[in-house]
This record gives sequence, structure tokens and C-alpha cells, in this order.
Amino acid sequence: MRLTSTYRGVITGLLMIGISVLFFYGLHWPVKGYNHFAAQAIYVVGILWSLIAFKINAGAERTTKEYFSEGFKTFIVATLLMVLYTVIFYKLNPQILEKMLTENAVLAAKEGNYTPADIEANSNKLRSIFMPMTIAITTLIHLVLGAIVSVIGGVILRQQK
Repeated sequence: MRLTSTYRGVITGLLMIGISVLFFYGLHWPVKGYNHFAAQAIYVVGILWSLIAFKINAGAERTTKEYFSEGFKTFIVATLLMVLYTVIFYKLNPQILEKMLTENAVLAAKEGNYTPADIEANSNKLRSIFMPMTIAITTLIHLVLGAIVSVIGGVILRQQK
């Protein structure tokens, strides 16, 4: 069975999820930290793996558009898996949002310009937009990074003989 770029995207996404789970649950590292760089490195390597395999399997010269298409098939699947993981992760760990809201309320109280009602209203607003905002940011970061890696990788691989 030939490994397609879509399957490479599934493998890449699962590896990214695996490393994220290991860092949070296994090593107890914080959600916000440098551990995202390891998942992003896996993401970049997965896309490059797909592009290089496409070059090796290609019988003739390919265009940058064809390389981007292969990279797209990989990064769109990996992005989908990471977005699904993000939703499930934050639904299973509501304490992360609550901790962020508490820290935000403490900072607002220290500032002294807000009433307790203002702080509560702000917390409620943040709670309501947290998941859509997190999903949007996760999606955007992965799509932009995937597109950049696919284009640059395609240009470089197209030029190599």
C-alpha cells in the first residue's frame, strides 16, 4: 500500500496530538509554553515528508502548484486533527479556562479601574468567546504555517535536480 499525503497528514496530526498529550498529562508541563514548538516541528517535518515523498515518487518534473497541492492534502488533515484535539482538550480541562479567568480578574482588581460587576461581566464575556477564539487561532496558525511550508518546500524541491 502506497502511503498517500492524506495518510501522512493523519500520522503527522496523531504525532502532534501524542506529543501534546505527553507534555501535558505525562510531564505536567503548562499549556502555554515552549512545548508548542515541538508539535509545530512535527507539523513542519510531516509536511516536508509528504513533499519529499512526492518528489521521489514523481516520474517527471512537477510544478510548485503540484507540490503545494500535496502539502495541502497533508496539512489540512493534520490541522483538522489538531482543531478536534483542541476542542476535546479544553472541554476535558475546564480548569485551564477558570485559572485564566481568575488571573485576569486579579489583574483587573489590582488595576483598580474596574468594579466587581465590570470584572464579572468581563469574565463572562471571555468565557463565552474562549472556545471560538481558541479554535480560530489554532486553525489560522496551522493553516498559515502549512501553506508557507508547502510553498517554500515546493519551490525548493522544484528547483532541485
